[in-house]
Amino acid sequence: MNTFQEKLRRWSFFRQGLDRSGTNIEQALKKVMAVYSAHPSGPLSLWARVQSFDNQGFQALDHQQLAVRMPAMRLSVHQIPVANAPYVFAATVPPKSGDYWQKRYAQRGLPNEDFVVWRTEILALTNTPQTVKELKKEISFPEDKLKFVLNRMAFEGDLLRVGSNSLRANTISYVKTTAWLTNWSEDYLQSVTQEEALDWLAKAYFKAFGPATVKDFQWWAGITATKAKQAITHLDLVNLEEQYYILAEDFTDFEKFNLEIPENQLVTILPQWDAYLMGYAPEGRARVVETQDLPQVYGKLGATGGNALGTILINGKTAGIWKHKFKGIQVQFEKSMFDKTEGKIEKQIDTQLHEIGRLMEAKKIEIS
Repeated sequence: MNTFQEKLRRWSFFRQGLDRSGTNIEQALKKVMAVYSAHPSGPLSLWARVQSFDNQGFQALDHQQLAVRMPAMRLSVHQIPVANAPYVFAATVPPKSGDYWQKRYAQRGLPNEDFVVWRTEILALTNTPQTVKELKKEISFPEDKLKFVLNRMAFEGDLLRVGSNSLRANTISYVKTTAWLTNWSEDYLQSVTQEEALDWLAKAYFKAFGPATVKDFQWWAGITATKAKQAITHLDLVNLEEQYYILAEDFTDFEKFNLEIPENQLVTILPQWDAYLMGYAPEGRARVVETQDLPQVYGKLGATGGNALGTILINGKTAGIWKHKFKGIQVQFEKSMFDKTEGKIEKQIDTQLHEIGRLMEAKKIEIS
């Protein structure tokens, strides 16, 4: 890792709030724009960025309508600050007004004429959050079609997801968008044009993830190269070197930046799909992962893969991976370090894994 990449790593570490400077969960979410909706990944991404985390504060994102869960970057479901959701959604998800979703789900055995009828039925059932199990008891159409109907409705913005009350459970509920957010009209998500949304998204991306390349932005957003290039033409960017761009408004701060990661924050544990690992194209991950370690972090496809595993950072750089398994009230953590680590570092790692276990309400915690 050269000097420039080392500076990028330290800058990104602080920029994304991994120094735990966030005073509340909502602030931490805004700093990274979005987190994956799935539990425990989403909650743990926010836990890693705040001074104090509790389940009640996290649940407030859903139940106080501070954030929404909807398809976004790379068509994956994210939890997004509610004010930003129309821009993120319009920039990254094909519009309801076209025929993209109709064709996609027709290929999966959901004819449009059936969908139109079943959609009306689901809208009538989801004025309050409903689980799939609850909906199956009420619908008149085949149960094996329910998943496709719900997914298409979510992609078209008619439904939102509401997370489980448990940080470790991934059971979700579905609710009609306009019933959950009563100040949103039926066409609210279509009120922003894709061009406007992409301009907004590009600036927000380079604010949170820059310095970065255009390819990084394209990969992260899940859009075409043409759209990515067009969006950045409206930004005031500075080319640092090797086509790494930063917003002009941040250039002076970057040039002066010389912060080191504090001794008591040398260890950072991040969940699968965390923004710090998922913010850059395969070619742009040198700031966070050494080349030889890419296959272990991103799977068998190595640098061409996309789904980062749970990671253990030392001084902001990926030094190992971790995973967990629940057996009743017991959670088993398995960590795999790339190189031998000092005893004090191992102790910090284990301390944080124990904290994660307690957050997920485990009564017994084992680490290997």
